[in-house]
Amino acid sequence: MNGGRWRLVATPLIAIAAGLGVGGLSGLVVFGDWLRPMAAVLAATAAVVVLTRLATGRPFLPTVAGGIAGAWLIMVAYVPTLDGGTSWFPRGETLEGIRLVAERAVWYAQHTVAPAEVESSLAGGITLAVVSLFLAVDAVAVGAGFAASSGFLLLAPWLPALTLERRVATVVLAGALAAWLAVIALSRRSDRGPWRARARDGAAPAPPAAALAATVTAVLVALVAAPLAIGGPGWGAMPRLTLPAELGGASRLDLEIDLRHSLTEQSTEPVLTYTSSDGRLDVLRAYSFGTFDGTRWDRDPEGDMRPATGVLWPEDLLDPLISEPSTATIAIGNSAETRVPVPSAPRSLAAGDEWTYDASTDEVLIGRPEGTVGLTYTVRSAGDFHTEESLREADGLIAGGGDSAVPDRYLELNERIDIDKVRKVAEAVTSPATDRYETALLLQEYLRGPNFQYSTDVAPSGGDAVSAFLADGRGYCVQFATAMVIMSRTLDIPARMAIGYLGGAESDGRFVVRGRDAHAWPELYFPGHGWVRFEPTPAVQTGQRPAYATPDQQDLAPVPDIRDTTRPTAQPDRPLPTAEPSAGPAPAAADRGPSASWIVVAVLVIVVAAGSALLWWRARRGAASITDAESAWASMRRRIGPRAGDETLTPAETELAILNDGPALGDDAWVALASLRAAVEDQRYAPSGSGVAVDVLSGWANVVAEAAKDVEKGARARG
Repeated sequence: MNGGRWRLVATPLIAIAAGLGVGGLSGLVVFGDWLRPMAAVLAATAAVVVLTRLATGRPFLPTVAGGIAGAWLIMVAYVPTLDGGTSWFPRGETLEGIRLVAERAVWYAQHTVAPAEVESSLAGGITLAVVSLFLAVDAVAVGAGFAASSGFLLLAPWLPALTLERRVATVVLAGALAAWLAVIALSRRSDRGPWRARARDGAAPAPPAAALAATVTAVLVALVAAPLAIGGPGWGAMPRLTLPAELGGASRLDLEIDLRHSLTEQSTEPVLTYTSSDGRLDVLRAYSFGTFDGTRWDRDPEGDMRPATGVLWPEDLLDPLISEPSTATIAIGNSAETRVPVPSAPRSLAAGDEWTYDASTDEVLIGRPEGTVGLTYTVRSAGDFHTEESLREADGLIAGGGDSAVPDRYLELNERIDIDKVRKVAEAVTSPATDRYETALLLQEYLRGPNFQYSTDVAPSGGDAVSAFLADGRGYCVQFATAMVIMSRTLDIPARMAIGYLGGAESDGRFVVRGRDAHAWPELYFPGHGWVRFEPTPAVQTGQRPAYATPDQQDLAPVPDIRDTTRPTAQPDRPLPTAEPSAGPAPAAADRGPSASWIVVAVLVIVVAAGSALLWWRARRGAASITDAESAWASMRRRIGPRAGDETLTPAETELAILNDGPALGDDAWVALASLRAAVEDQRYAPSGSGVAVDVLSGWANVVAEAAKDVEKGARARG
């Protein structure tokens, strides 16, 4: 491959890297059929760039041609005429159509809750961004010859994932990195001469072995680094970047992903305000989670939806009326959720057609594009619905099979968990209990006791977060809630985890709920009564227990320290699931030793350093074949060694150094050296370059190198 042909390979590779950049939108948009037209527009634009580059030696004219072609394709594909037709050619109304499509795309992006379905205007905006990225990177990497620097531009589409802490497909990120490094490997160029001349003359491609090594290194680096870098193990312990709310758009506290972020980086961000006839609310419930794999929760599947009218409660109530309810008027700010926060008790609200209720998960859904942003509503709830007496009465229904009313998943225990160990602790803690209510109370008080400490400074580790938490005794609300749910299940009590907010703090007659009020708690099932919240998280975050779950401390025995402080050191001997991680809170356990994330970072640094050293060594050794005057000159210099002088010398200065340093090389070598020097000067500075055939150039380089070698051998023999 000569210095010009590499560009024809580099341009498609850059198009691939730019196209794969849409993987950075993972979790923000729903991938689907819209990807096909985007790929077609990108491929056609890249083809125009390649064909133009075949026809001209000007470095940036292909970029201009590709820009014109890409703009026309986007107009045809995504900008309809005012009557809904197709715009084949720009007309007077085309600019107005572009403005309308752009405004629609911006509005839709700002007001739609992620992950958003990609409609036509948003698809057009994404396609425009991808094509623009491709053209910019191609101009920098191929047109100007700065392939390595173009990587900063290719990083741009991955910034949403880094900023908003979304997981991405490892293979997609690996493919983008591999394509970029392949471009670098192909575009190895001389550092001599002005950049315009280097860009015009093309590059001296790297040898196939070096190109392959670079690509393989990229893939290995991405496969190791991607899970760590974006949403992988240890991500919660790394510094995070939060976009200010004033930059526009809706914010998400990511209640479904990781409450640590809400409790730390976004802790002061207001979420909602409310007024209440009975003062501060206990909690406002949003989501429920039922499946736990040892380290991560999965959302409950949606059940049968019904209009959000009447009394909303998952259990059929004997008295459907709410007597003496408390009333709260709630105003949500810039928080874009799909579930409406409501009190964790039987409630009713005035709702429109877009409101629905899922009794199986006890979630109220809002069906509008912007989700809960700017939503104001009034809810009436029975704050005193749960009482100690009514909860104790549920035991009569338990004996009659009352738990069969709930799905089996609320009793499931994943094999990653050391079930026997957790059950042993749960049985020891609850041995004095005489009914389900007392069992729940004892579990709650054990976790709120002196053996456990509230802390958001914990790092995910291992595959059994429950055993790790019970051993270390440090965590935040997710760990406390998870532990109580799993301990309850080992005692055959259906349990699940709920996510929402604490009641906030009063300010100027209103209660303000902020990010730090994001909270997780366990819900235990009581037949005939429904799902009941308990509060195992220490008061440092939650404050008082629910009124029905506040025991008489005089009746409780001292909390024993029955923890097994031996952390789980190995995964169970079984294959792990290969499914993609879902959007659920990631319970974590403390780890005093070096975290796995930093070990992976260290390995990554070693791999990158070794790969870079290998490529540098090969470049220094000059494994590239002779393809033009420049590479022939470099080959000759390399083979004769120190006699060629410093690399900063011009060709003429190098020629003088070779002739004047040591014994004469002979007339043939002198003529070959002069001819090769003239050829490389022509390639660098003459408008038409060097027209000398490659085999002639190679012959000149061999004559000079062999002569220098013979002279050196003779000198050693005489010495």
